[in-house]
Amino acid sequence: MKRWLVGLAGLALLGLTGPAHADDDDMETVTGRSLPPTGIDEPAEVGHELLTPEQYQALQDRPYPPVVYRGAEALSLEPEYVHQVREGLEYMYRRDYNGARDYFADLDQEYPGRPLASVVNTLVWQAIMLENFDFKYDDQYWVSSAQARRDLEGALEVPGGEGWEHFLMAGMVGIEAIHTMRREKYLPALQLAFEAMDHAQRSREAAPDFVDMLLADGMYNYWRSVLTITTKVLPDFGDERVLGIQQLQAVERGGVFLGPPATLALAFTWLEERELKRAISSCLRNKRAYPNNVVNNLMLGQTYTYMRRFDAALEAYDRILTSAPDNKRVHYYRGVTLMRMGRSPEAEQEFLAYLGFDYMEDYQRAAATYRLGQVYYRQKQYERAHDQFKAAVKMTGYKPAKRKLERMKQLKKQGRIDY
Repeated sequence: MKRWLVGLAGLALLGLTGPAHADDDDMETVTGRSLPPTGIDEPAEVGHELLTPEQYQALQDRPYPPVVYRGAEALSLEPEYVHQVREGLEYMYRRDYNGARDYFADLDQEYPGRPLASVVNTLVWQAIMLENFDFKYDDQYWVSSAQARRDLEGALEVPGGEGWEHFLMAGMVGIEAIHTMRREKYLPALQLAFEAMDHAQRSREAAPDFVDMLLADGMYNYWRSVLTITTKVLPDFGDERVLGIQQLQAVERGGVFLGPPATLALAFTWLEERELKRAISSCLRNKRAYPNNVVNNLMLGQTYTYMRRFDAALEAYDRILTSAPDNKRVHYYRGVTLMRMGRSPEAEQEFLAYLGFDYMEDYQRAAATYRLGQVYYRQKQYERAHDQFKAAVKMTGYKPAKRKLERMKQLKKQGRIDY
């Protein structure tokens, strides 16, 4: 029963909570610790050369790509419907949220009894919050999620399509569990996780060949391995990271609907493995298809920063400011990059801009206040740095700021700094 919950925790760690905030130039991986290398190789691409000329030509003569027919067969759905759902999800991946809402509202009219508009509306609210790692649209999200549940429960009362409908319900309830866990309401999150697990199992029973379900398995196997390897609190699970990565790669290559999210999940995975070139490769793969996807570009910029490819990082952030000028989180990461480039005045302006927004989570305000203190410290403005570190500690007990205050206290005693 713990399987689905840990998978949900992995989802939250992968992005909904954002990376941890580390000191100075440390990589901000989820665990912050070094892992033994997996030694995994890139999977071989499977192309049409494995098919006979007749088989390949038959595939070319059909109106949709082979993945559509595989998905339709696995889920017992019409190829036309699977194709249209895939087309609609492209709006989401391209960050055309209004387009996605309109598209699926029309699709619901074309296929009554297969509700997707409320599901997609729920995903849009989550996506908007994910772009800033906040809860700004919490009320709208819960209203939409409740409607999606009602719509899917109605669909499940009608025989047929159980694999697809339970898959959607598992996603809706799973996101509720993640969202609730982010609020640190762990018992309700656990209860929701059990409910999501039940729907996932029913989907597997109805559609055992539906490859997209491997996304949850892959994150479960990878992130539970990471967490049990790096802490003694949890019981030993063994090292199933290779299996988890292979499952994510299987969805990336053959997923009917979730290929791009699997690619993003792999980017976070490669970052945790400190495989920076692979992380960049994953981000660039998504960027080529979806250049305006904010979450992917945030990840791309952070990874370039870790590689000290600062100009490339700023280019990724500039893309966000062009496609989503109201995004707040990009200012924080631009500040980090500029600070590491030694461009302290510009970094200061980015952090001040970020802290000036009217809505922010407490941990985000503390982290940005700490970063501003780092900027002042590098400029030898020790009193201003001390004030910022102290403020960050007062906000949330922010541990990096506590360590910095203790270090400043020692240096002051040694007569090396004054404030």
